[in-house]
Amino acid sequence: MDKRAFINKKPTNGAFRQQRLRAWQPVLRPTVVIPTLFVIGILFVPIGGVLYWNAGRSFTLQVDYTQCGNYNEPTYLAPSMYQYRFSSSPYDDVHNNAGLAPSTQPPTFYASNASSYADPSEPTFQFNSHWPIQQCTIDFSVPSTLKAPVYLFYRLTAFYQNNNQYIKNFDASQLAGDPVDAGSAGYFCDPLASEGGKVIYPCGLVANSMFNDTVSNLTSIEGTSAGSTYAWQKDGLAWPHDERKYGTTRYSIDQIVPPPNWQPRYPNGAYSAQYPPPDLGTTMDRLKVWMTLAALPDFMKLMGKNDQQDLVAGRYRLKVDLNYDTRTYNGKKWLVITTESSLGTRNFFLGLTYMGAGGLCLVIGTLFFVFHLKNPRTMDHWQPTSRAGSVKTSEKASNEASKEASSSNAVDQSSH
Repeated sequence: MDKRAFINKKPTNGAFRQQRLRAWQPVLRPTVVIPTLFVIGILFVPIGGVLYWNAGRSFTLQVDYTQCGNYNEPTYLAPSMYQYRFSSSPYDDVHNNAGLAPSTQPPTFYASNASSYADPSEPTFQFNSHWPIQQCTIDFSVPSTLKAPVYLFYRLTAFYQNNNQYIKNFDASQLAGDPVDAGSAGYFCDPLASEGGKVIYPCGLVANSMFNDTVSNLTSIEGTSAGSTYAWQKDGLAWPHDERKYGTTRYSIDQIVPPPNWQPRYPNGAYSAQYPPPDLGTTMDRLKVWMTLAALPDFMKLMGKNDQQDLVAGRYRLKVDLNYDTRTYNGKKWLVITTESSLGTRNFFLGLTYMGAGGLCLVIGTLFFVFHLKNPRTMDHWQPTSRAGSVKTSEKASNEASKEASSSNAVDQSSH
């Protein structure tokens, strides 16, 4: 057989293919390792202390209202359905509600029928095709005053926004305002790209599944401030770099229809001059926040905020429209009222991690230092010797040995 018919698979004679690239192997001497451990420890311990102290300045209240629709009379919540974290230590985070004063009333909730939305100022979704709707009334106590800014989040569990099909099911050009046709929208948004020959706006699974429970402002129900309200700001919730992704649509109303889950909020399930599509360029921050997808199935998203007014200690009431049923997929929905400081929200774990890592480096560095004082090593232990150097050393040693042997022979012969 002709050897030229075979393909030559021999690698080229290069430094990379023949593993002749230069390499650097650090020599971890005690004089380098011990100071490095001390520097890491000295930096990490105070950083962790600051983060720990900062976490204690942030307070959180959470209420699980998933089952509210099953109760038509005010019902106290079980301890597992609410969380108060108002202490400056992580004790409340480990032992749920352990730091709560005995005089603090647990939250209550109940559902009733309503013929108007909890938030009449909501810029979209003011129509409903199936009045009345279920509305949940929640009463809860704030043990101590929460300093502004105060944030309102909703928390969902068992909702996988990181699903491979879900996470890419939207059209970025359409959200930016471009009037993409049904074919282009179908490439990204299938199976929710078009309906009845019209393009769904906004298309895709992400927009269709947007969390749409609406929440009222807080109303004080006891004390001298009974009847006063604490208002939530519903705009300016999205990050500036997310705001730039959205724009006013250039579709005409007769070209588009709402997503299937939005259609009950529009007459005949269609946009009209009286109920136009949302202007994503200037409004609908709740959609922009929802479109920022979460990596984990248990997540919180911003729903409202108050940057100016402190939330004074007392008993408050709010109402929630029960539009979003998480029980169909065995999930839960929570309302979360929280504060934050300049370094973020309540997270003792990060501070403890920094302090633990820094303390461990200091302990190991101290042990190494003591061992090095008791059993020091000279630099001869750390000098790397190349193969060529070892060969030359062995040759030199053999030459010296032969010289010594010849000189000893000469001395013996002279003595004879």
